Amino acid sequence: MKLFQQLLVAPAALGLMAPVAVNADDAAQFSSTTTLSGSAVFTAGSVSDGGTTDNQEEMYMQYAYTLELNSSFNGEDLLYAEIEAGNASGPLANLDSAVDGGDSLSVASLFYQFPVGDLAVTVGPKVDQDDVIAATTSLYSDAFRHGSMPFSAAGDETGAGAAISYANDNGLVASFSFVSVDGADSTKGINGDGVDVSTVSLGYNGDGFGGGLVVASNDGEGTTTGYDTFGGGIYWTPDSVPATVSVTYDTKDPETGEDSTDLFVGIEYEVGAGTLGAAYHSTDVDGGDASDETGYELTYTYAVNDNVSVTPGIFFVEDTSSGEDDTAVFVETVFSF
Repeated sequence: MKLFQQLLVAPAALGLMAPVAVNADDAAQFSSTTTLSGSAVFTAGSVSDGGTTDNQEEMYMQYAYTLELNSSFNGEDLLYAEIEAGNASGPLANLDSAVDGGDSLSVASLFYQFPVGDLAVTVGPKVDQDDVIAATTSLYSDAFRHGSMPFSAAGDETGAGAAISYANDNGLVASFSFVSVDGADSTKGINGDGVDVSTVSLGYNGDGFGGGLVVASNDGEGTTTGYDTFGGGIYWTPDSVPATVSVTYDTKDPETGEDSTDLFVGIEYEVGAGTLGAAYHSTDVDGGDASDETGYELTYTYAVNDNVSVTPGIFFVEDTSSGEDDTAVFVETVFSF
């Protein structure tokens, strides 16, 4: 009941539900609209020899609840807010859908985007590192255990940020973003003594194929270890079969510790009324194999109707330390609204 009350109060508290009137005589403007969409994700499964101590293997269930509010004031701009709650824990917390903030609703992202000529400018107090990456390096959904670009587009940093993106009719895209993790802290500030991360992307989106490059740099101020990354990927959608093929390669060079590289291959294929997904990834850390990771996953997403989908799947993660490999069987149900 408490969660339901929060859901009713949160949009009004943000001031996003009431329409705002604008000059009706201006043909370029109209009364602003706000759309509310979201999803509830139920995930149940078991991971044999799960976790770092190989003892988290019981069947269990977790949830993620996300609300997305989009407001426009002139038809070309966007005020975006993401509100989420979730109780993810254990080995299934590594799924992309997982939210581990607890049962209380919290603002995960909040920014405003508007056009300036051929550019799109984004600015806000809560911007994720991967919110504005114009280049598309993979068409794989990345919705489950294994995903592409784990270093250059990890999205681990969130804070006050700004970004610029560009796209033309020929398929060329580019972007630059700057996120200050401690931008809400007056003792550290933006581009001050806190953690700041810059991300640059360049790509091409063609007819049936494309790819891009992504470079990120974390300055490592404060207690965080800085790093530099460089990654790229290509994707292909053949005309002869209803499938997508994606391949990415990502690297990370931390200020302290060993360099890492990651290879990812993902394929999605329409089978019957659903989509079959298969992915493989391998992370190699220099200086030994204790931190290396190799894994694969196989999923099938079936749409029950326009708003409900069910995905049974399995994933495997090789344990290169002294423990046992993790093998998971799970079912994820997504309610979209």
